[in-house]
Amino acid sequence: MTKPLRPISDETSPTPPGPGRLPSQIAWRALLVPLTVLLPLVTLAPTADHRFNIYWHGADFRSHPLRLVTENLHTVPYYLARGNFRPIGRMAEDIVDLAAYLLMESLRLPADIAFRLVSFLAAAVLTGAAVVLAESLLARGTQRGRTPSRLAALIPFAVGAGFVAAGPNSTTVLFGGLYLLSTALVLTVAAALCRSVTAEPRRAGRLPALGAIVAGGFLAAFNEVACLAPALALVAVLVRARVVLGLDWRSALTGRGARLVGLLWLGFLPIFVPVRVAIHHLCRTGTCYSGSDVTLGSGAALTLPNRLLSWLPPLQWHAAGWSMEIDLVTVLALTVLTVLAWLTAVNLPAYASLDRRQAAGVAIVGGTLLVLAAAMAAMNDQTQADAAAGRWGLGWRDSGATTVGGTLVLLAGCVAVVRDRIRLLAGLLAVLVAAGAVSAAANRQYLNRNRGTTANVLNNAIAHEIAVFDDSAAGNKRRCALRTAFAAIYNKPGVGDDSAELPGARTALGRFDATLNLGSKGLNGHPFCVPPKP
Repeated sequence: MTKPLRPISDETSPTPPGPGRLPSQIAWRALLVPLTVLLPLVTLAPTADHRFNIYWHGADFRSHPLRLVTENLHTVPYYLARGNFRPIGRMAEDIVDLAAYLLMESLRLPADIAFRLVSFLAAAVLTGAAVVLAESLLARGTQRGRTPSRLAALIPFAVGAGFVAAGPNSTTVLFGGLYLLSTALVLTVAAALCRSVTAEPRRAGRLPALGAIVAGGFLAAFNEVACLAPALALVAVLVRARVVLGLDWRSALTGRGARLVGLLWLGFLPIFVPVRVAIHHLCRTGTCYSGSDVTLGSGAALTLPNRLLSWLPPLQWHAAGWSMEIDLVTVLALTVLTVLAWLTAVNLPAYASLDRRQAAGVAIVGGTLLVLAAAMAAMNDQTQADAAAGRWGLGWRDSGATTVGGTLVLLAGCVAVVRDRIRLLAGLLAVLVAAGAVSAAANRQYLNRNRGTTANVLNNAIAHEIAVFDDSAAGNKRRCALRTAFAAIYNKPGVGDDSAELPGARTALGRFDATLNLGSKGLNGHPFCVPPKP
C-alpha cells in the first residue's frame, strides 16, 4: 500500500508577494504579443467560405438576431446528413462573422481587415485562456489575489510565437476566430473545474452540478475541438488534486472537482455518442464533408507523430515559406516584443516561483492537451495525406490546441530546471522574443507570397469595393467586372452545395450573388452588382 501524500498548502511553499499590477501586465502581454506576431497578415484576403459568410451571416443576423439560434437549429438535419453536427459551433461561427461585419459597418473597414482583426482578438483570448489554465492548475490556497507565477509571465511570449500562417488550412489563416475560440473554451472549462479542487472537502452544490451537466451537452453540440474538453478536464482535475495539492486517491476521486467532471461527462456522452454513431453510418459511402470524416487505421497511427510535432515554430516557419530575410516588419516586431519582454524581465523576481510538482502538473496537462488534439487531427484524411507526403509543420484545426499544449510542456520543463535563476529565465524570455519575431517575419513572407495571386487580388478588390462603395454607373461597372472575373475562376462544375439553405446559392456564382448582394444592401443600401439590361 502506498503512503498517501500529505496535502500541500501555501504555507509549505511561500512565494514572495508581488505588486498588484502583475496580473494586468500579463493580460496586456496576452493581448499585445499575438497582435504583434499576427499583424503582418492583416490584409490577407478571406478564403474559402469566408469570402461569402462575412457578408451573408453578418447582414442576415445583423437584421434578424434571433435567426442565430433558429436557423442553426433548423439546419441540423441538413448538416447531419453530411456528417457535420455542430449547431452551437455554427452559432459561434456566425457570431464571429457578425463581429467582423459590425466592424465593417461601424469603421468602414474592408472585409479582409475586419475578419483578420477578429481572428487576432481570438488569438489573444486563447493566449489569456492558456495563462488562466496554468494558474488555476498550479495555485495552492486562495486563488483570488494570488501573485502570478513566472510561468504565467512567459506563456504569452511562447504561445504568441506559435501563431504562424503555416499553410492555407492553418487556424491562423482559415476559420481562426472559430477554432481559436473553441480551443479557448476547452481551456476555460478545464480551468473552471480545476478551481473547484481544494484541499478541504466541499460539496458540489446543486447549481454547479446542473451547470456541469448543461456544459457537457453544450460541448457535445459545439464542434470537434470542443469535444476535447471533458477528457482534458478529467486529467486536469486529477492532476491538480493528486500532483499539485498532494491529496490521496480517495480525496482526488471523490472530491468536488471529480464529481463535477463526472457530471460534465454525464451531459456530454448522451449527445456525443449517438451523433458519432449516426455520422459513422451516414458517411460510410464517403459522401460526407471531409472535415468531419474519421479515418482510423495505419494512416492515423503514422500521422500522429506529424501532428504531435507540427506545432513547433521552426516547422511552422518552413511550412509558411520563411526565408532568412530581415525587413522592416521583422525589425518592428522584434522591437515591440523586446520592449514587452524587458518590462516583464524587470519584474521576474516579483512573480511566484514554481516547485517541481507544480511544474510537473502543468507539463502533464499540457502533454494531455497536445496528445488529444494531435490524435483528433491524425484521424482526418487531409492531415493523413499531408503526413504521407512528408509535409511537416502545416496547420489545421488542432493548431491552437497543440500550440498551447506543447508550449505548456516545454515551458514547465524549462522553469522546473531553471527554478529561481532569474538570469536564465531572462535568457529563456529572449529566446521566445526571437522566435516571436521570426514568426512575424514568416507571416509577412506568407502574405507577400500570396498577395499577388489572382484569387487574393480579386477577393481583396471585392472587399474594397464594398467598403468604399461607389453608387455611380462607373462603380457598378467595376463591381460587375469583378463578378465576371469571379465566375471565370470559381464557377466551375463540381462545386459543393454547402450553402444550399440560402436560395439561389447552389453554385459558386449563385452563392456570390446571394451573399454579396445581401451584404452590400445591408452596408450600402445597394446590391453589389446590377447586371446591365440586354
